[in-house]
Amino acid sequence: MVKFVNRERELAALERAAGSAPGMVVMSGRRRVGKTALLDRFAQDRAAVFLPGTRAPVREALRRFEERLRAALPPEPGDLLDLGHLESWDTALGYLIARTRSRPLLVILDEFPYLCEADASLPSTLQARWDHRGDSRLSMILAGSHVGLMEELVAADAPLFGRADAHLRLAPFSWREAGLLTGGDDPAAWMEAFVTVGGMPRYLQLWDARHDAVANLTDLLDGPGAPLGDEGTVVLQELSPGSAAARVLELVALGADNFTAVREQSGLAPASASEALATLDALGFVDRLTPVGEDPRRTKRVRYHVRDPFLRLWLSVVVPHREAFELGRGGGVLAAGRDRIAASQQQTFAAVVRDWLGGREDTGCGPWWTGGGDTVDALALRGTTAAAAAAARWATGIDGHAEAAHVGRALTASPYGTPDQILSVARDGSSVVRPADLY
Repeated sequence: MVKFVNRERELAALERAAGSAPGMVVMSGRRRVGKTALLDRFAQDRAAVFLPGTRAPVREALRRFEERLRAALPPEPGDLLDLGHLESWDTALGYLIARTRSRPLLVILDEFPYLCEADASLPSTLQARWDHRGDSRLSMILAGSHVGLMEELVAADAPLFGRADAHLRLAPFSWREAGLLTGGDDPAAWMEAFVTVGGMPRYLQLWDARHDAVANLTDLLDGPGAPLGDEGTVVLQELSPGSAAARVLELVALGADNFTAVREQSGLAPASASEALATLDALGFVDRLTPVGEDPRRTKRVRYHVRDPFLRLWLSVVVPHREAFELGRGGGVLAAGRDRIAASQQQTFAAVVRDWLGGREDTGCGPWWTGGGDTVDALALRGTTAAAAAAARWATGIDGHAEAAHVGRALTASPYGTPDQILSVARDGSSVVRPADLY
């Protein structure tokens, strides 16, 4: 079981919206991000009904809900549950509202889209009951892993639009918190775990800081029953297999980082390629990067990266060699793919450095690149002036002075000038900022 750490800000948001006073919260977040652990923690020491998310017919879902409701709020003599059962969601919601006029109750419906699959009228039913709840002290949290469907729940044309007191989009942990789950006291080990598998709690807790990235990935991915052997399939349930978006995501993971490359390698028409990329961006599968300081809505200089480091490796290393991993021969594939693993780590480390430098300078920070392809990993702007810049290198033996000089030369072509401070951030080397300095 993944231990519960941090999430103080999320717990505070839940308390504001559905704790100290009755309210409704919509919570979305990918599988493994820690929704259930967060909801369990919030429900502690409260009168609560927690319905885990499973696909089931309406009658079976209501039976499970009623079982939990009876335990949390025993029926009163002569009331509906004393004399019978919940026959519909409308009846269940009406009963909840009536019973909570004198006492608070928290109801958590996990994987809410599953309930809506079985009963498409549920959002409308909930809207009608919620709008006429009066002085009920009922609070509800609707949670789900299908980010797209959860967004549709609160869209402008949806029944629940405007009803939620908060929409909490639960994100993976950041690099700053990785050590809370990996354990140990070595910031370089924390950073290696994060740049390799990202911030999903389960991934970080499974990481063994005593071993390098290839050894860890072998343990996690290789052979029958590997802890994360089918993880990519689980994460990608939101995308239809064989769809344009699924194909484009795989191509981006393999290095097609711009629109032209995606269109040419996918064989899609321009409109279809653009739609697939927009879908992946909206669902949080890819990051759409533009040079810092340029209007992201208008610039044509756009790069795409798979956002989640683990998914990036799963698509680029595991998927092309599924049979080898299923037979327990993935260790060799991973050893031969060290360069691809290193490139993925570098991509994530550059994002870490941008986050760190932006926080350090208390201003916006992003990548910048020249027309010739020279890239500045992190450029912090204050207005239209360069405040600071950094090279990011997840490697050892880095010559910090040489890297800083390269950044300075690249920035001579920028409209922002060359900042007084140019840093080199690396795993190790001379004249570099090391992981321990970032924490």
